[in-house]
Amino acid sequence: MIDTLWFTRCPAPTPASIAIRRGWLRDEFAPDGIQVLSLAASKDKSVHLSHYRHTQPNSFRFGGYVPPLMSCAQGRDVKILGLGWPDRRAEIVVREDSDIHTGAELAGKRLGVPVRLNDSVDWWQATVRAGYDDALSMLGMRQDDVTFVAIEIEREDVADVTLGDSHDLSLWGAQSQFAVQRAEAAALIRGEVDALYTDAAMGAILKAAYGFRPVFDVSRAEDDKDGVSGHPTVLTVSGGLAEERPDLVERWIARLLDAESWCLANEEEAVRLLARDTGVPEDLFAPGYSARAHRQMDVSFAPRRLRLLEAKVDHLVNQGFIEETIDLEAFIDEGPLNAALARRNGAARQRA
Repeated sequence: MIDTLWFTRCPAPTPASIAIRRGWLRDEFAPDGIQVLSLAASKDKSVHLSHYRHTQPNSFRFGGYVPPLMSCAQGRDVKILGLGWPDRRAEIVVREDSDIHTGAELAGKRLGVPVRLNDSVDWWQATVRAGYDDALSMLGMRQDDVTFVAIEIEREDVADVTLGDSHDLSLWGAQSQFAVQRAEAAALIRGEVDALYTDAAMGAILKAAYGFRPVFDVSRAEDDKDGVSGHPTVLTVSGGLAEERPDLVERWIARLLDAESWCLANEEEAVRLLARDTGVPEDLFAPGYSARAHRQMDVSFAPRRLRLLEAKVDHLVNQGFIEETIDLEAFIDEGPLNAALARRNGAARQRA
């Protein structure tokens, strides 16, 4: 018998942020005698690490693409339930006093690459390398036109988690967001590198705190012509739960789907909740993401989103983060999303 459903989400704008902060998921399953708990409610480090490894039974995750794809590559029992694609700012930044002013002037320069020595899932290094690859491609440059400089970081990413019993708490709050690029910022300030890749909340934080100046915009939105250099968010679930209790998974997704219409009807509060979940002051949310991020709360398997996810698999293989490509079809389970959408459409027809 299932008495607890666990969740974790990245500090990024997703429908999970709204559904969790509003208490919808807790209220949905309370009549069944099922608790809905954040991984932050546990004091066990191995439970926290499930955010990267998807090892906690009966758990859901909604967030960045690197950990779930690495979990798939390692053959973990995980299913992909849907994809999101919120806009996010992505840039190459330099110190305010740098003589670099354009992307073309990055040729011959030193680009910082964070390397977390004690993290088995180095999600940020993978994201940074993807960002540099996109930037160089857009600039018509090759890898050997720049010098990549490793910035070694001993502190584990999980050391900055937030813990507590609040039903809506996230593992990742302001402390973790401010900590992600701490070592990279120090390297840039000391002059050990000439430029950094940054994005989303971290980029807004770096520019506000240190005055770093963007010299090249790597941002790509879902409706841009180039559909392979954005940042997908991935909804996943423990494979055993999807197999044994697809009804619970369907209900979970249905509550996430409620976020889209709620955000459209409650824009100010939506931005406030999303800013809180991304660990930044409210006035830094739009600069880190976009003015419309709160209106991008849908979940789907749209063809462009699937192509983007496939492109991310290719990049992880090419950069050596995973050994071989992934058969995404083996990990995708469209059933619960389709069932939740059908139930929603049926309810709408009845109201009409």
